[in-house]
Parts: sequence; structure tokens; C-alpha cells
Amino acid sequence: MAGWNAENNEAMNSDEAVVMLLAGPPSRVNAWFTSLQMDSRFRVNTFSTDPQDLENKIGYNPEAILLDATIFSGPENLIRFLTKTSSAIYVILPREAGDDIRKSLRELPAVRGLFVNDINLAQMAGRIYAEVVALRNQAPALARVGKGYRTERIAGGLRVITVWSRTGGCGKSTVAAALALEAAQRGIKTLLVGLSVPDISLPTFLNLKTTPNLFGWMASPSFEGGIRPNVQSKGLLDVLVGLQDGIKEKELVKPPEDPASINQLVINATFGGYSIVILDTPVSGAYFNAISASNTMVMVSTPMLDQAVVSAEAYRMAFKRMRDQHRIGVGNVFVVLNRYRSGLLSSNEWHEAADAYAQTMGIGHFPPVAEVIPEVPEVALAANAGRSVLTSGDDFAAPIHRLGDVLYGGGGDGASREDHKVMRFGPIRIRKGAIGA
Repeated sequence: MAGWNAENNEAMNSDEAVVMLLAGPPSRVNAWFTSLQMDSRFRVNTFSTDPQDLENKIGYNPEAILLDATIFSGPENLIRFLTKTSSAIYVILPREAGDDIRKSLRELPAVRGLFVNDINLAQMAGRIYAEVVALRNQAPALARVGKGYRTERIAGGLRVITVWSRTGGCGKSTVAAALALEAAQRGIKTLLVGLSVPDISLPTFLNLKTTPNLFGWMASPSFEGGIRPNVQSKGLLDVLVGLQDGIKEKELVKPPEDPASINQLVINATFGGYSIVILDTPVSGAYFNAISASNTMVMVSTPMLDQAVVSAEAYRMAFKRMRDQHRIGVGNVFVVLNRYRSGLLSSNEWHEAADAYAQTMGIGHFPPVAEVIPEVPEVALAANAGRSVLTSGDDFAAPIHRLGDVLYGGGGDGASREDHKVMRFGPIRIRKGAIGA
């Protein structure tokens, strides 16, 4: 009978990568991901930096969780979370955690390891892998349930973000505009640059004119002569609308040292005091130039099998063919699945397909999915009306807010979230950043 045979195709092979969720402060999560990224025994399919988001991600059924407990406001909330999951959890406590707290945590069935202050992941990886494989053998039917989600790094200094997709129609420009609006709402001086030709999306979504635009920069490539007089402003967000004449698209493809190149545009933007530069990067044409000028990539896709393969191929192009020509580290690639609806691939299924292709191509594991944005009809209505897409409702805005926490380092002056607080973890005082939506 199907499902009873130990060799049934539905049974998990013990050699299959362990699906990991990483939870903790952004800098620690990024360090963990970097350590695990080239280890074929593991596949990081999700990450989280706050307890509420972490509880939501448990629905993706990771096999193991590496958890820095300082993201919780106290031991009661931590213990409550640990009783809700059957994943194997490895908990890192602050050094000041008392013996009574440690004893309580060790008694919880889900806690497979307890560490103080830090973990030597290189030494622990073998143990984690062996324990999860043992758990699979005990309950192979349960081990198959869920796979696939995200990772991060907090912003430090100038963040130059290329928002990219290798196929049109996935909502790339919508996500670019939303991330720019999010940064501006946090009180961060932000420049959004349209590089698609003709650039119809940004003027429509942001209720802007098609001129002045990027052509003014190209004619006078400096901050004072090219950027300042050609941006259109919406609060703290400045927008340099893209070219409108398709014949001029090739003029965007210039070597980095050319005064009118995208690279020099970014450099001049820094002179103008921008902390965030977001490039709405085209599917083709100047995408190479935009990537070379950036230190962060937001890769937008849709939850379909062909798009998983296209995204993995785009990742291969960026990190194999172009690996010496940009400053984007693997920990600074954030994958966004847009327009999810029932009947399409789950985040887990999509990531598993992209990861399998990436490994087949010899480039290691595919980056985790940072956020999943559902299909929200109000987004198109808001965009076409020139209203902020962040007003389309929480289903769209909440994932953008969380990604903003990762990219921009928590709430700025204009953030709508709580400012830094000192939380208590038993006798321990912990300074936490803004809590994600």
C-alpha cells in the first residue's frame, strides 16, 4: 500500500539537506547564514528577527531552528514559543541567564541544545545534522511537511539596492516603489532611480511626471547639475524617473568609470546626502550596470516553478558570471515572492526547486525567501491611482515593513513602530530594536 513502503518516494532520504530556520538579531542571523551557505548538509529556508514573525514562520515546518533568545522580551514568552513547535531547537541564551532559566529550558522536549552567549557553528553543524537525521528516521512521514523561507543583514552605511527580476510582470517596480516609500517614511533620505526604458511604472505608481528624468543626469552627470534639478520629491523620497525614449536605452550601458554611468550616479548620490539608493533595475539592458553599482539585491519573483528556475539562473549569473564585478555578498540577497495565491507553489516548494537548480549549477544553496507577499487587488488600484501602495492594506504593507527592518536597520525617525526599548529577560536588561509588524 502506498505510504507504507520504506522505499516509497515520499520517504525522506537521509542525505537530503536539513531545512533550517535562523532566528535572532540581524547581524547574528547573517553570520549564521554565511557559515551554513556552502554546507550542503543544510538549507536555510527562512529567518526571523522578532517573535511574532517567528511564530508565523513555524507554519513552514523547519526541521531545525537556531534561535538567539534575546529577540524575546523575557523567559516566559520564550518558553511559550518553545512549547508550540516540534522542530529541533538550539537556543543561545544571554550570558547572564540564571540556572533556573537554563534548567526550565532543558526540560522542554523541543530543545536539543542550550548554549550561552554564542555557538561555534562550525563545530556544532555535525551534531545538528546527525540529530535531525535521527529524528527523520523516527518519524519520516512528518519530516517531509515543510520547506523554504529567508535571511538578512542590517544596513550599515550607504545601502544601494538593486531590485531585480529576470522576467517582467512580477511586480518588481511595485516592490521597488514600496521599499523606497518605506525608507522615506522612516525618516531616511532616499533616492529611487528608474532604469527601465521606457519608465512608465514609477511615474504612474508615484503620481509623477515623466520629465524631468534620468536624461537630465546623463546630460550633466553631477549632483548639482544632474541629480538635484531632475529629481521629483515626495517627502523624504526623491525619484529620478527613468528614460522615456527606448532608443536611448543603450546609453545606460556604460563602464563604471564613465562620468554618466550608473556607478557614478550612485557615487554622486552619496555626495548629495542620500542614505538609501534604490535602483528599479530592468530585466535586460542595463541590469549588469545596476548590479555592479549595488551592495544589496532584492530579487522579485512569483511562486511558479518556471520562475524558481529563472530566479536561480539569475542568481547564478550574478554570483558566478559576475562575481568579481559587484559588491553584493550572498548575505545581502533578499528574495521576495510576490502575488502569492492559493494553487501556486508554497514558499517551501518554490525555494526547494530554486535551491535544487542552484546546486545543480554548482553555486551552493539558493538564498532563503525573505518575504512572501500575497496577491492583493488593492495594490494595483492604489498604484494606478497614484496613491502609495503601502496604503493597500496590511497583507501588502506588513511584508514590506519587515523587509524594511532588515534593510534599513529598524525604524528611523519616521517609522510607525516603537523606538528602541530596554526589555527584561528575567534579571537581564536587553536593548531591543523596533519590533516588526
